[in-house]
Amino acid sequence: MVWDFEVLEYHNYFAGGVIHHNSGKSHANIGFDLCAFALGLHPFRHTPEKALIWAATNTWDGVGQLLWKQKIKQFLPKARIHDIVWHNKHEKIPKAILLKSGVVIEFKAFAQGREEFQGRAIHAFYQDEQCEHNSEGIQKEVEFRLLDYDGAFFAASMTPILFQDWLDKRLRDLPNTDEVFYADLEDNRKSRGGHIPDEAIDDQIAKCPDEVRETRIKGYMASFAGAVYKTFNRDTHVIEPFPIPSNWTLWRSIDWGFNNPFCCLWLAQDPDGRWYVYHEHYQSRERLADHAERIKQISGRQRYAATWADHDAQDRYEFQNLGIRTMPAKKDVHRGIEAVQAAMKIQGDNRPRLYIFSHCENTIREIMGYRYAEGTETRSAKDDPIKVDDHAVDALRYGIFGVDGSLYFSKSDLS
Repeated sequence: MVWDFEVLEYHNYFAGGVIHHNSGKSHANIGFDLCAFALGLHPFRHTPEKALIWAATNTWDGVGQLLWKQKIKQFLPKARIHDIVWHNKHEKIPKAILLKSGVVIEFKAFAQGREEFQGRAIHAFYQDEQCEHNSEGIQKEVEFRLLDYDGAFFAASMTPILFQDWLDKRLRDLPNTDEVFYADLEDNRKSRGGHIPDEAIDDQIAKCPDEVRETRIKGYMASFAGAVYKTFNRDTHVIEPFPIPSNWTLWRSIDWGFNNPFCCLWLAQDPDGRWYVYHEHYQSRERLADHAERIKQISGRQRYAATWADHDAQDRYEFQNLGIRTMPAKKDVHRGIEAVQAAMKIQGDNRPRLYIFSHCENTIREIMGYRYAEGTETRSAKDDPIKVDDHAVDALRYGIFGVDGSLYFSKSDLS
C-alpha cells in the first residue's frame, strides 16, 4: 500500500500534525505513525526488538472509542496480534496489545494520574488530544520514561483549547528538543484543493464559540474554552515596559492573600484614558508588613489617586497602620468583568484601552486562564468564574472598575 503522507520524525513535537487528503491529525499520528513503528514498517525510525509503546488520551472511554476502535484497530493487521489484554473486555477497551514480534502497545488514560506514568522505560509515547489532568506532571514523567532509550514523544493531535501555563511557556520558548507544526482547518476546503466542502467547514467554524475559534482553525494557543476575557490577545495587549510619563494618573489595586497569593497591581492611565498595568507584586505566605514594605519600595515617591483593596476590614486597618491607606473596592464581579472586557476591546483607532507590561507574568497568566465554571468547548457558560488562580484578575477588576465603572453603569446601578 502506498501512503500519500509526509511522515515527520522529531524527538518531540506538539500541537500540530500532518493532514493530506482525507487524513486528520489523530489518524496520521495514532493510526499510521504509531502502527508503522509498532510493525517495524516506519520509513524513518528503527523499531527496537520488543519495543514498548505507550498510547494515551484523557479517559478510558477515549482509549476504547478513539485510540483503539477508530485508529489503531484500522491499521493493525489481526495476523500480527498475539493477544489483547483488556481493561474492560465488555466495552472493548484494551489495556495492552501484544504483537507476535514481541512489541507491546500499552494504553494509558491521563485521568489515572501521574503515578500511573512512573517506573518503566519506554521507546515511544503517542498522545491524542490535550491532557486535562496534571498535564505538566504527566509530561515530565513521560519524558523520564523515554530517557533510557532516547525515545520519541508525539503529541501531534493535540488542540490546546484549555489554558496551561507550562505549555504556553514551552511553545513560546521552544526547547531544541521540540518541533511544532500547525494544521490549518481552512486548508481542507475543496476550494483550496482539500477534500471537505467549503459549506461544511463554514458550518463547523460557526459552531465554535469565539474563544476557541482561532485554536480550532489553526491550532494556535489563542483563547480557551469558557474564557472570561475572550478578546485578550498576547500580541495585542502585552507590550514591552517603558517609563511612565509623570503627567499620567497612577493607581494601585490589592487582593489580599496568605496561603493564596497576595497581589498588588500598579496601573496608569494616559490622557486618552488608556490603562497600563506596569508592575505587579505577587507573593504568598508573607506577613502584611513584608508586603507593605515591598509596595513602598516599588512605589517610591510616586503619588497615587487611590489604592483599591478587597473589603477585608482588618487587613485594610493593618495596612493603614503600615502607612498605606486603601479604599474598599467595588465588588460587583459581573459588572467589574464587563468594565475590564470593555477596556480590552479594540477601539476605532485599532488599539485597546488596556495594555499590560510583559514582566507582569502572573497577571497575563491569570487573564489567559480565567474561565467560567461551566465553560466547555462548544458553549460559554454565564455562571460565576472559577475561584482558582484569580488574584491578579481580581486586583485588575478592582482597579479598572473602581475608576471606569461610572462609564458603563449609572450611579443607581453602582449603589
